[in-house]
Amino acid sequence: MVDFFYLARAAINPPTSLCKKLFPAIGEWHDRLAAVRTQYWRSYSPTVAENSFVQVIMMFRKTFIQDSVVMMELHPWYPI
Repeated sequence: MVDFFYLARAAINPPTSLCKKLFPAIGEWHDRLAAVRTQYWRSYSPTVAENSFVQVIMMFRKTFIQDSVVMMELHPWYPI
């Protein structure tokens, strides 16, 4: 038997401009790592931790916005 579940946040897709307002420096770090990879690809290779950290923060900001919308609907009296 396969159980299916639904995440309410998946129905909300925040605009990129709003996501960039949350942790704005992470975009700069992403671009910086990409530049380092292309410029010094033989002498320097960013670690898995560096790349993964940047990717997680970029995913987290979208998830945080999605969850905050759902939480505002569930608890409208609680300020965010």
